[in-house]
Amino acid sequence: MGKLAHVSLSTPCEDVFRAVGIIADQQPLPAHLKLYAEQADQVMRQAAAMVDQGEMQQERAHEFQQLLVDCCAFVMCHPIIATNNYLRRFAEGVTFAQARHEIQQFSVFGLQFDVAQAKLVANAPTLEAYQERLKVLLNEKGIPYENGFEGELTGQWSPATIHFTWMQDTARGLGLAFEDLGKIWIAQPGTKRFVETTFNTYASTDQSTATGAAFAIENWAAGALWTPWIAGMRKLNESLEHPVDLGYLTYHEAQEVHHSQATLDELLEDFQTVWFDTERFLCGAETILTEGVQAYYQSQLDTLPEKDNSWPTQACQPRSFDPHALDKLPVPMHHSTGHLI
Repeated sequence: MGKLAHVSLSTPCEDVFRAVGIIADQQPLPAHLKLYAEQADQVMRQAAAMVDQGEMQQERAHEFQQLLVDCCAFVMCHPIIATNNYLRRFAEGVTFAQARHEIQQFSVFGLQFDVAQAKLVANAPTLEAYQERLKVLLNEKGIPYENGFEGELTGQWSPATIHFTWMQDTARGLGLAFEDLGKIWIAQPGTKRFVETTFNTYASTDQSTATGAAFAIENWAAGALWTPWIAGMRKLNESLEHPVDLGYLTYHEAQEVHHSQATLDELLEDFQTVWFDTERFLCGAETILTEGVQAYYQSQLDTLPEKDNSWPTQACQPRSFDPHALDKLPVPMHHSTGHLI
């Protein structure tokens, strides 16, 4: 309790994570938590400013701080994000057949994800949410943003700016045609399970479940997906006479870093709504990571062509700690009255 007693709204999130036991005292900040810790600090500054301006009760701000701790423990420290053995090995180098296997199976998730996004649009709880979700889908289908990765769309559609077009460019370099991509019937068992879990969580009619799944997917993508995939592909390209186009991968790497901050900003907004339920939010996140992402990578390992003994047998390591067993942040008390503040 000693360390926890000194936690305030201004305490850096890395120090908060250490205080509750997510990170050991002498342990450096793990790579999979660096971006999240920075972005969590940013959103906590927003929450603290809202308290100063009378827009949020201090007690609620501390509850939001606890939610960020829970997100760190349950989502960012989920084994498939923290210890993805498959992608770690992929980054060390792959064969042509292994690279082809990855883009083909991921293409199924990628295209089917658009279906889930369409369901998310249809089930939007507000007009604002409907418009924002629709922009994401329209951008995916070929209408660029005017600036960067958010804001207003240009209104100009082109086949050249459809994200699936970029995926086809990558796949073509690996000997795959349109007919070889995206179809649910080419999915391996884990890929199909990933798609089904995405429909059940990310596209859930329960807003808290859907929000949790979206938070998990965006932060998995930002922190654990694109960078090792790109590293492995770049090593492969060094050996190829005609390098594979990596534009699809590099664009999404940059996009997801931005999106992961947006998920925290949105989390602060959602946290203040009447419908937000922390338990269902975390359940949605846990479900899509375990039954979706982890199942996908285990399936990829199990069906990987040309696999030698340098590849792991398990997609990730077991959890290094039980998130349920962590200490909770104390709710501050007013020293003179003993009342909650």
